[in-house]
Amino acid sequence: MSAPENRQDLASFRSVYLVARREFVIRLRSRVYRIGTALMVLLLIGYVVLQTRALNNRTSVTTVGFTSSAQILAQPLKGAARGLGQITIQHIASQAVGERLVRSGHLDVLVSGSPLSPKVLAKSQLNTALQASLTGLVKQESLAAQLAAHGLNPRALATAVSGASIHVHILTPASPQRTQQAIMGVIVAIVLSISLQIYGIQVAQGVAEEKESRIVEILLATVRPGQLLAGKVVGIGLFGLLQLVIIGAVGLILIVRTHVVSIPAVGAGVIAGGLLWFVLGFALYAVLLAAAGSLVSRVQDVQLASLPIIMALSVAYVVSLVVVLPDPSSLASTVVSLVPFLAPVAMPARMAAGAPEWQVGLAVVLTLATIGAAIWLASRIYANAVLRMGVRVALSEALHGR
Repeated sequence: MSAPENRQDLASFRSVYLVARREFVIRLRSRVYRIGTALMVLLLIGYVVLQTRALNNRTSVTTVGFTSSAQILAQPLKGAARGLGQITIQHIASQAVGERLVRSGHLDVLVSGSPLSPKVLAKSQLNTALQASLTGLVKQESLAAQLAAHGLNPRALATAVSGASIHVHILTPASPQRTQQAIMGVIVAIVLSISLQIYGIQVAQGVAEEKESRIVEILLATVRPGQLLAGKVVGIGLFGLLQLVIIGAVGLILIVRTHVVSIPAVGAGVIAGGLLWFVLGFALYAVLLAAAGSLVSRVQDVQLASLPIIMALSVAYVVSLVVVLPDPSSLASTVVSLVPFLAPVAMPARMAAGAPEWQVGLAVVLTLATIGAAIWLASRIYANAVLRMGVRVALSEALHGR
């Protein structure tokens, strides 16, 4: 490559850098965007807190049945219910009836057998606080029995009470990993969908603002349209990535503190994948939104011009919630996560459930190919439309340069 070509490439890179730096610094100094970052962090905190409470509520026991001699534990447990939440006591006629009620979901826990060594049956999970309370009650019963049998012999009491315990049986153990994956999938889908829309619209509005104020005419006197477009997309994209890194760091801290999902099995990898797909998704949607912004001459018209692109993002979000998250390994989930305009939201949601690496790689390749086509198309529209003032430029005219 000759020296003039090298200097031309360096000049082009510098032009893109200067435009990107301008866009990044403007937003970094803006109070609106700082407040926006704080609000997104607060929303994430609220969602994680709600999920934590939902999980706790989901595993809490409300209805406990007692059969045979184990019914002696019912009243003491009811007295301890203040610290366990709302507990309803039921007296069950037989072990078989109680098991049927547990399987059907009409009874959360069945306590049967001897009060000194009862059998505790639950369908999916047993609340840890309830388990501890039942164990404590059994030890108390054992202590009372030993006092009656051995008087105050300390050694005999200690030996007998230490062996008193409950025997827990779970019919269909719940899968905490699946619950964690679903939670992370929802978080990633929501954050990516909102972020791509927010930052993509900022690109379109920035293009329209420069066109409406005619600043674009001054800028294009020193830089080429492609350089201006690239700088704007890169600058806003880097700022958006910075905000997502902040949100991701807060999310990891919340996960560690609340234990709503396990780290690093679910959290760290999903957040890294989310950042990767934000970059790809933003590159895809932002260049198209920039082209849409160049078609109008007023900022007020940006929403209408950008509607088809924003609708595609909304479809990606809905598809992720309706198709991908309920069954990430299904054929429908696999297909939609490979479609380039759906992949930036759908594939990260599948990655939370452990999508195969080859499918992730294929989705990346297909999305990169689509990004290349989108850049060519957007650059052509932008160059032909950004200097046409006063009226909305028809898409056909922008494509053909008329």
